[in-house]
Order: sequence, then C-alpha cells, then structure tokens
Amino acid sequence: MKKKRKLKKNVYVVAVILIFVGLLTFSGIKIYKDYKYKQTYEYKLLEHGYELKEVKKLEKTFKDKDLDWLLTIPKNKTILKLVDEKYFLAKNTKEYLDYYEDNDDISLDMVITKINTHTNYDFYNHDIDVDTSLKYLINCNKFYHLAKDYDPGEIVTIPTTYAFGTQKIEKTTYEAYLNMWQAAKEENIHLMVNSSYRSYEEQEEIYNNYKSSYGEDYANKYAAKPGYSEHQTGLALDIFSLDNTSTKTFVNSAAFTWLTNNAYKYGFILRYPLDKENITGYSFESWHYRYVGKDVAKYIQENNITYDEYYAYFIEK
Repeated sequence: MKKKRKLKKNVYVVAVILIFVGLLTFSGIKIYKDYKYKQTYEYKLLEHGYELKEVKKLEKTFKDKDLDWLLTIPKNKTILKLVDEKYFLAKNTKEYLDYYEDNDDISLDMVITKINTHTNYDFYNHDIDVDTSLKYLINCNKFYHLAKDYDPGEIVTIPTTYAFGTQKIEKTTYEAYLNMWQAAKEENIHLMVNSSYRSYEEQEEIYNNYKSSYGEDYANKYAAKPGYSEHQTGLALDIFSLDNTSTKTFVNSAAFTWLTNNAYKYGFILRYPLDKENITGYSFESWHYRYVGKDVAKYIQENNITYDEYYAYFIEK
C-alpha cells in the first residue's frame, strides 16, 4: 500500500515538474517570438505611427535601407501618396520629397515626372553619358549626350522615292520606315523623310548657325547642341509628306493624322508631343519621329507619355 502511495506521489511530482517545464518553455517561446517580432519593420513602423495597411505598402515598396531611413523621420503622409503614383521609383523618394517641399503647388505625379526625367535641373545643366549599349532604346536629349565619335552602326541611304535629297539612317530604322511608308501608301498617304542621320559635326554647324542668327536662347530651344541631338543616333527621322513639308501646317495634314494613329505599329513614336516641352525640352514637332521598336512604341502610345518618361521608369530605374 505504501509503495502505491509513494508511486502516486512520484507520478504527481513528475507531472507537476512537466507542467512547470511546459509553462516555462511556452513562456520562453512566447518571449522569444515577441523579441523577434519587435525586431521587424512591421513592429517598428507600427510603433512609428503607421497603420498596418500602410506598413504592408511600405514593406512591399522599399528595401531595408530605405525603411531604416523612414524610421529616422516623422511619419510622412506624402510618401504614402507618392507610392501610389504610377511611375514612382523608390530610389528617388528623398528627391521627390525635397522637390515637393519647395514646389507644393504642383501635383505629385508631376513631381515624380520632374525627378525621374531630371527636369528638376535646367536643360544642359545635368550631364549624363548616353548608355550606347541599349541600341534602339538609348536616350539622347538635353541631359544625355553622345560622344563626338559615336557610331550608330550600319547607316544606309534612303532612296529618293522615300526621302527628299540625300538622307541616311540606321539600317533597322530604315527597314521599319519602309514598312510604314508602304502601309501609308496603301491609304494614299505619301510619306517623305526631310531630315535624318546627322553626324556630330553636322549638328554642330546647324546649332552654331541658329546661335549666330538668333542667339543662344533661341538655339537652345529649337536646335540641339552637338552631342545632344537624336539625329546623331541614326534612329530619328523628320517625316513629312510629298504634298506638305511645312513645319507650320503639317500638323493639320492627312499624313500627320495617319502617323498619329499608326506610327507606333511600326516602332515609331512622336518624340516631341504637344504640351510636353517641360519634359522633352523641345516645342511640339509634328514631324520628328524616333524608332524605339514596336513594343515600346505601343506602350508609349497607349499611355500618352514621352520617351523620356518611359526611359526613366522602365530602363534607367
């Protein structure tokens, strides 16, 4: 009988010990989990004043180093709004905020456009080397410049059936233009190239003529400095029609209407659209087309953006 009582007592003691150990283990696990959670960005951002849905958005958008930076500044509602913008780039967050602070009278989407395309700087005052490895997707404008000896690859002469005078262009661009020319011809539109590839030296001569005749400000607005002209890429064409070569009236022509509706199908975009001068640096040019390939041209057409914006978000990012 005594043995049975002793056995029951031992079992009870062991059970108590096991329960105690279990509680300690559970408590230890909980403490450890709490400790680990408090090391997470979710916890830290919640403690910083952000709501859970906002935290999830920030964690999805930013890398660790950026989240660390967010924790050093007060909760910022502008950042949350910026993140929702279509062409937001996390790497530019600080620049967006600084620019918006100084220019809070413009929309957030324009803040993003300005920073992404570097147009928060004055034209020709933020120099960047063109990434020539991109071939048909290179960007050449009043910030991105080409070297004097840049070689656009195989340059071919455009027959006078398709162009006025002696015009030359990069081979793939030429082939795309021929396809577009034929499609337009089938609808009684006779396209003609009026200006195409120009060497650095040729562009230099044009720019200097503008400058000497009308002054530097005028030259900077209507002509590119040498090294900054898309014509040096071999990918740009000034396209008019056989019956209209006027820079003033081509916009009202049937050829322009056809190009507006169809150029993208052949890989071309209107490079300097209406009301985009603050981005492109050029006044509206209804005749200046740039070859970028069909997929890119289609996106730009459907989303009504400039190549500068496309380049910043999809390529340079």
